[in-house]
Amino acid sequence: MTSPPPSGPNPHGTATTAAAYGASRATLWTGVSVLITDTAGRILLQRVTYRSTRLLPGGGVDTKEAPTEAAAREVLEELGVLLPISRTLAVDWVPSTTPGFDPATRFPGEIIYVFDGGTWNSEQIAAIRPRQGEIEGVDFVDPADLPALMAPGNARRALAALHARATDGAVTLEDGRPITPTPPAS
Repeated sequence: MTSPPPSGPNPHGTATTAAAYGASRATLWTGVSVLITDTAGRILLQRVTYRSTRLLPGGGVDTKEAPTEAAAREVLEELGVLLPISRTLAVDWVPSTTPGFDPATRFPGEIIYVFDGGTWNSEQIAAIRPRQGEIEGVDFVDPADLPALMAPGNARRALAALHARATDGAVTLEDGRPITPTPPAS
């Protein structure tokens, strides 16, 4: 909903102030991931210093930053590559009950946009310069290996995005599970 908050009586006969309306809205984190493949169809995964599982390039969206800008910034910061971002492959709602978050973060849930980073040739791959101190390295892995290398929701999200790219579409996910369009039979 992009319209301004209502003021005055609502359909139920009570007044809604702008402050009350704002307080009633869900608070979620916003993140981005970028799906990059090589010419053999393998997916680029990062080995990071702060997690035992691997990740697609990406991260959090900063205040007042568009998701496409965040994705381009994250690829530049993490891989040292300037990459224009424009095509959305998936949008995923990650529930607040997702395991693995330190309770101190008070994880409220997250919306993650997955963007298409394209298919990279050997010259583009050779230009990768992983961010020291955060990215231990990158590997291109077979899509079938993602469930063994990534957290379950991350693997589902990456595979759904890969399927969306292959079908020239986009997908809406909840915890990495497609809700629309109807997922393919497994």
